[in-house]
This record gives sequence, structure tokens and C-alpha cells, in this order.
Amino acid sequence: MSAGFARLAVLGLGLIGGSVLRSARHAGLETVGYDVDPDTAEQASGDGFAVAPSAAAAVRGADLVVLAMPLPEVRNAAAGLRGRLGPRTVVTDVGTLKAPVVDAVRGELPGASFVGGHPLAGVEDTGWAAARPTMFRDASWALVLEPDTDLDDWLRLASFVCDLGARPVPTTAAEQDAAVARVIGLPHVLAEALALTGLAGGPLGLTLAAGSYLSGSRVARTRPELVATWCDGNEALPAALDDAIRHLTEARDALRGDGSVLPLAEAGHAARTDWEHRHVEPVELGADAATLLEHGRHGGWVTAVLRDDDEVRLLGMRPH
Repeated sequence: MSAGFARLAVLGLGLIGGSVLRSARHAGLETVGYDVDPDTAEQASGDGFAVAPSAAAAVRGADLVVLAMPLPEVRNAAAGLRGRLGPRTVVTDVGTLKAPVVDAVRGELPGASFVGGHPLAGVEDTGWAAARPTMFRDASWALVLEPDTDLDDWLRLASFVCDLGARPVPTTAAEQDAAVARVIGLPHVLAEALALTGLAGGPLGLTLAAGSYLSGSRVARTRPELVATWCDGNEALPAALDDAIRHLTEARDALRGDGSVLPLAEAGHAARTDWEHRHVEPVELGADAATLLEHGRHGGWVTAVLRDDDEVRLLGMRPH
């Protein structure tokens, strides 16, 4: 048993859902999975994992349910669980955008305890075959804490995320979506643009392409429909694109005027190295929503949820 949960159901066994299933079993939970794709379900079953014939069968008796399907499928999946969850079942998800998922689950599962989640982990490969139990080790994992979120369930889920080796980061749905617009949505859009721009350079350029092009365009190998779900509907992404376009426009204008990209290179170098070398310090946190959200806004995460009788203490790390 982990974090007060005894039985985990994962609906969707792709890269992230499959990794949750593998990681959770390693952490000691009873696990069961389900996937609408028979081939995926057969692969998971062939690897020794319990796979249910339907979502309804998978969630029967589960006290933690993970929605791990693409965003466009979340609403229908949630609707299919109506009346099938136990009174203390906690529902979470692993999607990149949080506001649309919160709205969908609230609408289809009124009264259910839902804590939106987003593990910042993964590779450009997809599917059950790419899933692995170490996927979340040292990865940040956004956990949404809204005014109507049950705090005890949030704490239980944070403890579970810690058991998977990840770092729970308290945040609201809006703040999470605004942040990932700049560190997920924007990099993917830029990678697609770089891949196309490099291709337009002709075969000589592609033969000469080395680390810079390969690294910068790597995530353009991601399935296009997934990229669209991570970007479409994020109201913060256009502003992030505006910032990037401003930097590019200034560099272009400088070069056309016999200037230099040195100012952009210096600023970008400083931004990247400062991020890489930021220092963190351990902190002890109060188990209240305001404290947790402020901790998350400062880039902090939870490392442990400690329970002593009726007292709950949280340990964490915070950049400074």
C-alpha cells in the first residue's frame, strides 16, 4: 500500500499511463490497467500486468484512478465513470493542460474528488513499449490545488507521487497552464519551425546538420496530434510566441543592419546557465493550501508527506 491507496486503476496505457502503471506496481500498489486499443492492452497483459476488459471493470474497487488518455478523450472517459466510483475514490490525470481537464471532470463527475496532475516527464517515443518504471524519477509533477480541491486527497496524491520518485509541485490550473505554455508548448512550436526551416535549406544543409539542429528539432519527432493537444486551447501560448517572435525579430533586424546577435546570445546564455545552476534548500511546510501554492509559485516542490497521528508535516525543496 502506498500513500493510503490500495488499488490503482490506470485508464490509458501509452507512454505516461503505462509508466504510471509500471512505477506504481513497483511502489507496492495493486494495479490494473485498461486501454481502448486491443493491441496495447494485449502488450500490457503479455508483460504480466492486470488489464481489465473495460474502464468500468478497471475502476471497480479502485481508490485511485488515473486518466491517461489524450485530452480530447477525457470528457467522454469521465462521463463513462459516472456512478462507478467509490465514495473515497480519488481521480487524477496526467495531461499537459489542466484547465480544460478540470472543467471536463467537474462537468462529468460532479462531487468526485479530482486532483489534476501533470508529470513533466517523457520522451518523443510513444506507446506501451516506451513506458518504463523509472520514467518519473526526479521529475517535476504539477498537482492542481484549487479552492474546491480536497486537501487531504491532495496530500495523499502528493505522497503517492513522491513514492514514484517524482517531485510534486503545488499549483493552480491557470498558473500551471501559463507556465507550460513557455516551457512545453513554445519549445514544440519552435522545434517544428526549426525542422521546416532546416529542410528548406536543401540537401547540403541536412547533410551538414549536427548537434544544434538535432537537439533543437528533436521533439518535432513527437506525434503531431499530441503536440496539438498540448498547445491548442492554451490561452497563454500566444503571448509566449509573441515574446519569442520579438527576440527573433530583433536578431533579424540587427543582422540586416550589420549588427550582431551577441546581445541575444549573451542574454540567452545567462538565462540558461542561471537556471542550470540555481541553488535549492530544504524547507518544512505547513499543510495548508495557501502555503503550498506560494511554495509552488517560488518553484518549490514537496519531497515527503509525514503523518504523525493527526498532524501532517511536509518536507520540500525551494530554489533561492
